Amino acid sequence: MLTAPSLDAAAIAVDASNPVLAFAADELRRHLAVGGGAGNIGAAITCDEGENDAFTVTVGEDSLQIRGDNPRGVMNGVYWLLEQIGHTWVEPGKDGSAFVPGKSLAEGEYRQVPSFPRRTLILGQDALHDEWSDWMEWASRNRYNDIFFHDTPPSVWDRGGKHRPATAEELDADRKGWLFERWDADGERIIAEARRRGLTLQFGGHHLPTLVPPEEFERHPDWFPVRNGARDPKYNLCTATPELHGYLARRTEAFLERFPGADIYHMWGDDIRGGGWCNCATCGAMSASDQALLATNLMAETVARVLPGAKVAHLAYHDTLEPPTIEPRENVTALFAPRERCYAHAIDDAACQRNRPDYWEPFTRFAGLFPAGRMQVFEYYSDAILFKGLAPTHLQVLPRDAQAYASAGVWNMGNLMVGDRPWVGPPWHAWWTARCLWDAQADANADLALFCAAVDRTNTKARAQDTETPPLPRSRERGPGGEGAPVAYYRTAGEAYRQILELHDLEPLPRHDVLDYSDTPRRTLTAKAAELRRAAEDLASLAGDTTLHEAERTQADFVAALAAHLAHRLTAWDAAHKGDRAHEGDRAHTLSALAAAETALAQIHAWDAQHNTPAYAVISRPMRRAMAYHLAQIRALLG
Repeated sequence: MLTAPSLDAAAIAVDASNPVLAFAADELRRHLAVGGGAGNIGAAITCDEGENDAFTVTVGEDSLQIRGDNPRGVMNGVYWLLEQIGHTWVEPGKDGSAFVPGKSLAEGEYRQVPSFPRRTLILGQDALHDEWSDWMEWASRNRYNDIFFHDTPPSVWDRGGKHRPATAEELDADRKGWLFERWDADGERIIAEARRRGLTLQFGGHHLPTLVPPEEFERHPDWFPVRNGARDPKYNLCTATPELHGYLARRTEAFLERFPGADIYHMWGDDIRGGGWCNCATCGAMSASDQALLATNLMAETVARVLPGAKVAHLAYHDTLEPPTIEPRENVTALFAPRERCYAHAIDDAACQRNRPDYWEPFTRFAGLFPAGRMQVFEYYSDAILFKGLAPTHLQVLPRDAQAYASAGVWNMGNLMVGDRPWVGPPWHAWWTARCLWDAQADANADLALFCAAVDRTNTKARAQDTETPPLPRSRERGPGGEGAPVAYYRTAGEAYRQILELHDLEPLPRHDVLDYSDTPRRTLTAKAAELRRAAEDLASLAGDTTLHEAERTQADFVAALAAHLAHRLTAWDAAHKGDRAHEGDRAHTLSALAAAETALAQIHAWDAQHNTPAYAVISRPMRRAMAYHLAQIRALLG
């Protein structure tokens, strides 16, 4: 039986000339020092040179062997072993590591093979890029093996020496990303830290306009799309213009030279639905997908010449979800991004009126075009922009998604983390995604219990260091139905989120996110408003749970205010549409719901003032303005 105290942290045999193996041994020693690590069992660490980062751990009576299918597999084996004997990493930074003593691992051979060869944490904004070191460490320990530095909003190629603003007001006014400057300053360190952990890197975002900027329109209008019979500098380019190809090659080369070190580059077209591509005589005969892939192929040609071995992603998103008809270059990977899907159901759920016909079926056709090792999925489980600041638990949907994507041969599954505020406390959604991407058969019950026990341990440790904070009540130890209180919290929240995310047969609104909801059909909008109110009430009850830790309550307060705003706003919109606006009763009903939505928005602003940080302003401020705009539109309906 292997326990943390039975292992000898000083007796680890490893080939220290391999930097990944050496780092894995250091991680093992570092954690054993926390859990005891003064016993009489040594460890032998070895690896093969395979493609997959699977591992085998063999526990003998007085021996331990960790063998990876490749060096990164050794890292995964070390972290899996540490988890079995009590270690868990629930959030970035030293305070997010927990050790629960008393766990053991029986003698035997343990073999694990990941469900996806690549598992990507997508750091989607400057606030997360600022903390890249902590997030990289956390991701590696939770067996992500790829980090994508994604730009939201897109950065500016040349700022003329301008420095990044420090205040929320200045960042909001700037409205651009600063990833380029982050890579200029930290790129070499990022690459080095990733390599010693056996991680790969991705870089970029919507950067086709960076390569062919609208400023070129005055000199070269023929490089830009035809819309309504005239050349237009907005959105993307005209792939039929031969003179553009040489310019695009030079600009792509400059992009690669400035941002070296990534394994996959993203230089996508503009983030727009409808009318983003060209209608000239040549392009008009091609689909948006074909035009986008033609542009990607042109850039991929330069990548193959400048950085052999690197790849370029073709984005299947909005207008380009249907597979193209032209052949992708060998160094082009597909990146399927089903942003407007329904997250109340699995991606392949036949019972969902949106997912299967609008996303899963196009995805399967895409997967047929791109062979093994070239199909990536860009999912949104931790995207607080899409979810309006909420943090859905995805307890049931995530493993079902993982099973569907894995069965379809997806090579890389990515999880976008981006939002309008800091993740207060441990980000369950990102941790749970890591579990499901490693093992598509992950057990939500077991993993939720493991997570909550570790969170309780980290908070107990933190509170023990704070003599002014009283201990939590004993009622935290058991919740409704006899399970742990935080486990019950996540279960109740999960059901509330399912109600919020359920789209029923509501038709998508053009150029709106899924939680903006539509008013078609009308009967569904009325039912949806009632469903939202029930979910908001459940989340409000959770916010008052005295068994939660401070960070959990802080998050719950924000989520409750946000859910209340969405519920009352939709109720007001429904009432304004449904009633006789001149009738005093109907008008009073609408105004009452509108006032409640405004009160909830004021609570969100108050939360921001107390807990938010300037780095999130470039996203949070526009999101709050959008909330106010929707309320103003409802008032306008009243006349």
